[in-house]
Amino acid sequence: MFVLGFQFKVMLNKLKQLFSRENKITQYIGGILTVLILIVALNNFWDLLSRFGWVSPIAKDIKTITVNADGKVTVTPDTAKVSISVVTDGKTADEVQKRNTESMNKVIEYVKGLGVEAKDIKTTYYNLYPRYDYVNGRQEAAGFSVSQSAEIKVRDLKKVGEIVTGTVARGANQVQGVDFFVDDPEKFKAEARKTAFDKAEVKAKEMAKLIGVRLGKVVTFSESYNGQPPIYYEKAYGIGAGMGGGGVPDIQSGSQEVTVSVSVVFEIR
Repeated sequence: MFVLGFQFKVMLNKLKQLFSRENKITQYIGGILTVLILIVALNNFWDLLSRFGWVSPIAKDIKTITVNADGKVTVTPDTAKVSISVVTDGKTADEVQKRNTESMNKVIEYVKGLGVEAKDIKTTYYNLYPRYDYVNGRQEAAGFSVSQSAEIKVRDLKKVGEIVTGTVARGANQVQGVDFFVDDPEKFKAEARKTAFDKAEVKAKEMAKLIGVRLGKVVTFSESYNGQPPIYYEKAYGIGAGMGGGGVPDIQSGSQEVTVSVSVVFEIR
């Protein structure tokens, strides 16, 4: 009887130890689960705050691929800029300023008569300065000079040659050049941009196929605009130097390229 009672006590102690151990294991597992649940909850809460811009999003280690592409559109310039100057020499400052102003006013009145609006005529330079001669190694006053320059924006390209010749006939004794350009390139930039993004997407899909991954969403992108410089005609210089004669020059506008370059970063899976 005593032996049976002793064995029963031993078994009871073992059961108590077992249940006590399992209780600790249960508590340990419960603690881990609680921590994991808190981490997930905090992560979701942080993502919610980041959507409203209240906090910075948590950086995620994502794999990406970057592609570059260009989009080009060939356009015909629709506007010209004629740069002219009136340079006047004389004995006194008052004299040269008066004569110079009279000549420039004649030029401006002439281009306005051809339909050029006042907003498209801009004075770009005005300088009054003394002139000197050197006689027997000595500097002597020789009078004054005035140089006044203006830019004329011409929207009717058929009148460019006529304006160049007509301004020279009315007192412009220097023609710095004729530039042709597109006055509003935005619509052409939009077309070039679409072409660039389409090419970038095609290139990204080809690269993803080659390396055996799936293409995901766009992570980020950037673009740069590289419009060609205005078309410039040096032969316009000769018009001012010749001071008349030779008829109206046939000045052609040619064509230009509007280029948009894009760099696109895609997520890959």
